[in-house]
Amino acid sequence: MNRFDNKVVVIAGGGSGMGRVSCQKFAAEGAAVGVVDINEAGAAETVRLIAEAGGKAKAYKVDITKEDEMKKLFSDVVADFGRIDVYFTIAGISPVGTATTTEFEDFKKVVELDMYSVFLGCKYSIPYMEQQGGGVIIVLSGTYGIRPTPNKIGYSAAKAGAISLTRSVAIDFARSNIRCNTICPGFVNTPLNNGFEGEARQRFLNTYQPAPFEIQSEDIANTALFLASDDSRAITGQTIVVDGGTEAALYLNYKRPSAK
Repeated sequence: MNRFDNKVVVIAGGGSGMGRVSCQKFAAEGAAVGVVDINEAGAAETVRLIAEAGGKAKAYKVDITKEDEMKKLFSDVVADFGRIDVYFTIAGISPVGTATTTEFEDFKKVVELDMYSVFLGCKYSIPYMEQQGGGVIIVLSGTYGIRPTPNKIGYSAAKAGAISLTRSVAIDFARSNIRCNTICPGFVNTPLNNGFEGEARQRFLNTYQPAPFEIQSEDIANTALFLASDDSRAITGQTIVVDGGTEAALYLNYKRPSAK
């Protein structure tokens, strides 16, 4: 028996990258998957790949920063599948800028997508989870929400807020059998980072990441599967860092050996 047989999993940002891989992995474990993305074509392609592999999924085009759309999303999922067992929110943006170089409108955009959307997802998924006796919420944050890095004020602030929201939800709804945790990836080999390649990419990995390999989307998806499963039933309100040891170290002073 698969871990997620008869479960319904909703994944925001499921149209590409880590989101698509996560959708595929949950479906392979038996879940019916709601693939949420503002990119309709991307969500449809994820659904096609899942169906091709024998899984069950449906695409939902949603702007996760819009309250009316988020409210309708969970209502539609319950109408389509009967319940919501897991909500995993992945979508986000990562602009650069300091307090003086970032325009206020751009700051608001990253806070809306990386933090406000987390609040909306919790607000409108939790009532359904309470009615059915429990559920799991997983928030993709980032290590810059733990330790800000230069030139990333909006992203770092929004992700720190998302981590705090995760903890609040966890303690407010633990007695309703609802768990909420956040995953903080380090540098992950996804399409989002395709522009960061070559010597600069290798120098970053050599300097900051102790683990001698590039973290893949599958590493994040596997962490989400564990946190969504009954194997982690005692884990809630936690920040799970998946970064090859980067956040644990101030810097490295040795050259990383080549991966075998």
